[in-house]
Amino acid sequence: MLFGTTKNPKGPDLNKAVPVRCNLSGTRLLFLKPLRNTPKPQIKGKDIEADLPLSFDINIYSSDNFMRVEERSWGLCFVEEEYKYKGIPLYNPDVGGMVFSASLRKACDYSNLLLASHYEAWLQDDMNAYFSPGEGSPFDEWMDQYPLFWQVFSLPKTQCLQWIAYAVQKLNCERGDQTTYFVRSAITSEHELVFSFKTLTDDYDSGAFELFKKIVRFILINIEINLAPSLMSEIRELEEKGERNFSERKNIIRFDDAPRHEFSNYDLLDDPNLYFAKLGKTVDRRLWVEES
Repeated sequence: MLFGTTKNPKGPDLNKAVPVRCNLSGTRLLFLKPLRNTPKPQIKGKDIEADLPLSFDINIYSSDNFMRVEERSWGLCFVEEEYKYKGIPLYNPDVGGMVFSASLRKACDYSNLLLASHYEAWLQDDMNAYFSPGEGSPFDEWMDQYPLFWQVFSLPKTQCLQWIAYAVQKLNCERGDQTTYFVRSAITSEHELVFSFKTLTDDYDSGAFELFKKIVRFILINIEINLAPSLMSEIRELEEKGERNFSERKNIIRFDDAPRHEFSNYDLLDDPNLYFAKLGKTVDRRLWVEES
């Protein structure tokens, strides 16, 4: 397809995605990074060569390899890329876009993230730290709703790991629905992998959201993880004890004074199969759907 359209926009060429290989103290991670289809970032007028295959060999138990993210966590970013959805040149060239990032997080003060109860407590605290104004916060306009579309699922090439997906929706965005989806999984007692996908459009009437889900599915379905043998044994033991059972649903945190925009029923915002009257159709806004 030479050009995209509003209904069928053109995104990055998934056939040209490059591998990202990570040795994380014996645990092997491989995923594919689609090449950005926007101008490359530059330093002093020179392109940053980020399109080559990337590899990381990291001692994840050394804090020297991480940057502080917040008071109780550290992070290491593997990739961050922006993609544009392109329509007909001149007539409607910009149909939207997305930002993809992949990172490793190191949590402090949590005894074992491999335990479902401990990991869910960590996720809730982490979400609150990022998206809740908190007591006495000066950010009066910082209004988010989370975690939407909570899902627990497995990916085919990640051994015994369970993944949690959810969305955070900004309620003060002028364009209405600006949403970031997170896909996370604990890979040791203190480390987790985080893949995030931020939508840059809320136009469900175009093909932008379907293209977004196509790119996300391509990235997720190609994640490969080979856990260190000791971690595999630990996870299997916890499974046998019933300590790897995650919640199927989470309560939504929101702020009652947040703008409603065109939504008359506020609770519908958490409906993954929300019927859009202006479209006359139902849009499935869940991130991961098993193919039949």
